Amino acid sequence: MANKRTRSVFLGAAGMILLALLGCGGEQTSGPDPGQPGPNPNPNPDPDPIRTCMTQTLPRLTVSGNQLQASCNGQLTAVRLKGINRSGLQHKNGLALAGFGSDPMPELKAWREDWKAVVVRLPIGQSYYTTYAEAPQYRQSIAAVVAAAKTLGMYVILELHGYDAQNLNEAQPDPSSTPMFWAQVAQQFGSETHVLFDIWNEPWGVDWGTWKGNAQKIIQAIRGAGASETLIVVGGLDYAYDLSPLLTPSNRLEGLGPIIYATHPYPLKSNPPSMAPEWDSKFGNIAQQVPVIIGEYGVNESGTSPFGLGNKTAAHNWMTQLHAYIDAKNLSALAWSGGDDPQLTFGTNGGSVNLPGNPPDPSKPTDPFGVDVKTWMLKPLM
Repeated sequence: MANKRTRSVFLGAAGMILLALLGCGGEQTSGPDPGQPGPNPNPNPDPDPIRTCMTQTLPRLTVSGNQLQASCNGQLTAVRLKGINRSGLQHKNGLALAGFGSDPMPELKAWREDWKAVVVRLPIGQSYYTTYAEAPQYRQSIAAVVAAAKTLGMYVILELHGYDAQNLNEAQPDPSSTPMFWAQVAQQFGSETHVLFDIWNEPWGVDWGTWKGNAQKIIQAIRGAGASETLIVVGGLDYAYDLSPLLTPSNRLEGLGPIIYATHPYPLKSNPPSMAPEWDSKFGNIAQQVPVIIGEYGVNESGTSPFGLGNKTAAHNWMTQLHAYIDAKNLSALAWSGGDDPQLTFGTNGGSVNLPGNPPDPSKPTDPFGVDVKTWMLKPLM
């Protein structure tokens, strides 16, 4: 007992001496070195945090300056979209006819999981939605896609592609019926934070003043129907390619809520095929001032298709340059299309996609278009 007590007193005294030395500038021999970094509090950081935020919570998208933004971790941050167009419902009256079967979930799940698509742009037809006898079922078809996308953590752009299979690609929307159509759509889907509205696929054949006036009527109808916060997509001239009129500030749509402008670059826009200098003049320069999204793009190797460049090497090179341009400008982009030419995939039964019998199969990307798009989409968003 005495020996233990003596040792305890000695150690206590030694500890007091050590503390005194340290207090007088003595060297500390234990504990973390303040000159060295501490342990990493997050040893496995998320390599794609913006995509994770968007797909897990589907925050409503908005714009500020030239940026697309969403609320992530409690604050607005710059984001962008990568996705695909799933055509079919603009010229097929219902899910089954458009190749979705009775449930769009399996196909959308494949785009989401295999391609990491954050958004799907869904072309639709006005007459199918409003006037055909099957209009209630058609509206249910669209609602089914919207609901499936929400479950999967995907955004949806509802895009008015025309009226029906016989009346697509009109130059301008009808100034009376189209605002009424969009008011109905806004009433049904305006409260959904993951839904955007693309008001008219590809304006053409008119000046900017005419198109701006028509767009204003549609947007006012959407806002008047209660969709005050829904992000609205407005395409440029020359089949939604040319946004250069927006370089004049008075041509922009102001005071109408969040708006993003769309361009559709394809190689057929010029001869030789459109490349970076032309992209600058049509949409790249203005993207430094206003928010811009590439709503469609695509190419193939065909020598006869208007989207073709004659061989795989040329098609691949064009895609590589466009993807590099998109990334350099930090733009959102959606490839055309699962469903129509140029095709991202082959059909489920092999060969070209043909709706409804041979719908797109996301596990069978075309080469080079589908392969290039999928490779680009798998990269982190930001």
